Amino acid sequence: MRGIEVTNTDKNRLAVIAVAIAAVLFLAVNIISQTLFSATRVDVTEGRVFTLSVETIPVFRDIEEPIIVRVYFSQALSEASPRHAVYFQRISDLLSQYSALSSGMLQIKYFDPEPFSDVEDRAVGFGLQAVPLGNLSEVGYFGLAATNSTDDQEVIPFFNLEREAFIEYDLTKLVFTLSNPDQPKIGLITSLPVDGGMTPGMGGMQGTPTPPWQIMNQMRDFFEVERLDMEIEEIGEDVDVLVLAQPDGLSEVAAYTIDQWVLAGGQAIVFVDPNLESGNNPAGGIPGGAGDIANAKKLIEAWGLSLEEGVVAGDLRAAVRVNTATGSRAVISDYPAWLNLQADALNSEDAITGDLKNVTLATAGVLNALKESGLDVRPLIQTGVDSQKIAAEDVVGLPDVVAMFREFEPSGERLLLAARVTGPAKTAFPDGPPDMPANPVAEDEEEGAIEPMHLSESTQPIQVIVVSDADMLADRFWVQISNFLGQSMLMPTADNAAFLINALENLTGTPALSSLRGRGQISRPFTVVEDLRVAAEQKFRAKETELLGRLEALQNDINAIEVQQDGEGKALISGGDQRAITNYRGEILSTRKELREVQRALREEIDQLEGLTKFINIAGIPIVFGILLIVATLMRRRRIASAS
Repeated sequence: MRGIEVTNTDKNRLAVIAVAIAAVLFLAVNIISQTLFSATRVDVTEGRVFTLSVETIPVFRDIEEPIIVRVYFSQALSEASPRHAVYFQRISDLLSQYSALSSGMLQIKYFDPEPFSDVEDRAVGFGLQAVPLGNLSEVGYFGLAATNSTDDQEVIPFFNLEREAFIEYDLTKLVFTLSNPDQPKIGLITSLPVDGGMTPGMGGMQGTPTPPWQIMNQMRDFFEVERLDMEIEEIGEDVDVLVLAQPDGLSEVAAYTIDQWVLAGGQAIVFVDPNLESGNNPAGGIPGGAGDIANAKKLIEAWGLSLEEGVVAGDLRAAVRVNTATGSRAVISDYPAWLNLQADALNSEDAITGDLKNVTLATAGVLNALKESGLDVRPLIQTGVDSQKIAAEDVVGLPDVVAMFREFEPSGERLLLAARVTGPAKTAFPDGPPDMPANPVAEDEEEGAIEPMHLSESTQPIQVIVVSDADMLADRFWVQISNFLGQSMLMPTADNAAFLINALENLTGTPALSSLRGRGQISRPFTVVEDLRVAAEQKFRAKETELLGRLEALQNDINAIEVQQDGEGKALISGGDQRAITNYRGEILSTRKELREVQRALREEIDQLEGLTKFINIAGIPIVFGILLIVATLMRRRRIASAS
C-alpha cells in the first residue's frame, strides 16, 4: 500500500490552518477567561496593595441604601496625560470590585464633561476642580461625586497622582461615610490646640492663626467628636469612647467622673506626655514640660500603669535625623529622643497595631506595668533593645543632639510606650468621691436612705489604651501637607493617625480600615544602610567633635595674640607671635584635612554597599541568568547527544 505523499503546498496549507486555529483558540480562551475569571486576580506586590482586605469587605457588603458614584473624566485629559488615563483605569477597576461586593447597591456612572455642556455644569456644581491642559482655553476634569438616598454628598475634587498610593483608602472612606451617617460618638478632653486658634504674640501683641490639626479631620471622618471640658461632672450615655489627650489641668472632680465612667463600662484612650513639644506656650517660651497632668497620672495608675518620673525614652536605631548645630556649625545628626518606630516595635498580634508600618513619637515617656494591680497589660508600642532612658531635663529647650547621640549607651531592654489594659480594676478614689457640687445619688429601697453611687471596682473588665506621648498627634510628626490648585493634599509619613483611628474603631466596634491606612507609606527605609550609617556615625562623631574643638581652640589662640600698634597706627606683631600664628594656621589646615577624612569615612561603608547594590541590580542578575542559560543549553545538548 502506497503511503500518502505530502507536498510542500499541502504543508503550507496545513501551516496556515494551524495558525488560524491557534488564533481562534487564543481569542476563545481570552473571551472565556474574561467571562469566567474576570474577578480572579493574583497580587504579587509587596504589601498586596491591589488586594481588598478582609476587614474592609463588610464596608461594601453592608451597604443598606443605594449610593450613586459619579466619576467625571475628560477624554482630553486622557490624551494630554497618559498617566492620568492609567490612573483612571485603576480607579474604574476598584469601583467595579466595590460595586460587585455591594450587590448593586453601589452604582457607578461615568461622564465626560465636555466644555460648555450640561455635564460640565453638573461637575462644577458638585465642586469638582478643573485643570488647564496644553491649550489654555481647554480644561480637564478628573474627580468624583457620590450621594446617598438622603442627599448626603461626598466629593473628591481631583484625583491627584501624588495620592495614588492611598486611592483605595480614599474611596473606601467615602463609601463608609455615606453608608454610615450615624457615627459613633467620641468625647475629647484635651489642652492641645487641636482645633486651631491663635499662637501667642510677643509683648502682648496678637499672634498668628493656626489651622486645626489634621488628626481632628481624620477623627471626624469616621466619628462624631464632642469637646468636653476639664471640669466635667458627667459623661453622657451617648459617648462611646473617651479620649484624653494631655489633659493639662484636669480637675479632681473630672478625674473622679472619668474613673467612675470607666468602672461602669466606659472605654478610654489616654495620651500623657512628660515633655510636650506641640502645645501653645502662653509665656511665649520654648515648649517643654508636662504641665499639670497629676490627676491623669492618678487615673492610669489605677488602670495598672505608671509614667516614670523625670525620663523620656530614647532609641538609637529608631532615632529621627534632624538639623542641629555644634557651636556655630550646622550639622545633621540622629536625635535619639525623637523616634520613628518600625513594624518590629509594634505589636503585630493586636488589631490596633497589626497592620501599621511605622509610628513617630517625640520625647515620649516610659510606662511601667504595675503587677500588683492584677490587670492585663498588653504592649502596643515599644522601643527596640538599643534604648536608653534620657533625663527629661536634657530634652527641654534646645538639647545638645550631637552630644546625646555620641554618648548614647544602649541598655539592652525594650521600653514600653503604649499599652492596652484589660481586666477588673479598682477605683482611683478609694475614699469615695471628692467634694462635688452635686454627687449622683440612689435610693436604698430597703432603708429608704440616700447614698452616693460610688463604684469601688469595675462592674466588668475595663478597656483602656494608654500612650506616653501626645506630640504624635501633631501634624509635623506624621503628615506632609501640600497644595494642589487650592486643594490640600495629605501625604502621611507615619501611621500616627491610623493608630488613633484603629484604636477608636476597635473600641467602638466599627468596621476597620486599618489595612488600607497601612499601605503606601512614603517612608521606606533601607534598614541595612540605616544600621551601617548609625554605627559609622557613633564611631566617628566623637572624633569629629574633638577635631572641631581643636579648630576652635586654635582660632582662639590666634585671636588671643596681642597686636600692638606703632605711632602711625600700623599693627606690630613680634617675630615670635608671627611664627606662632604660622604654626597655628598650619595646624588648622592639617586639622581641617583630618576632619574631611573623618566626614568621608562616615559615608565610606554606605557608598560601598550602594555600589554593590547597583552592581547586583545592573549587572549581577543578568550575569546569573546568562550563566543559568548556558548551563541549561549545555545540559540539553548533552541529553540529545546521549540519546542519539
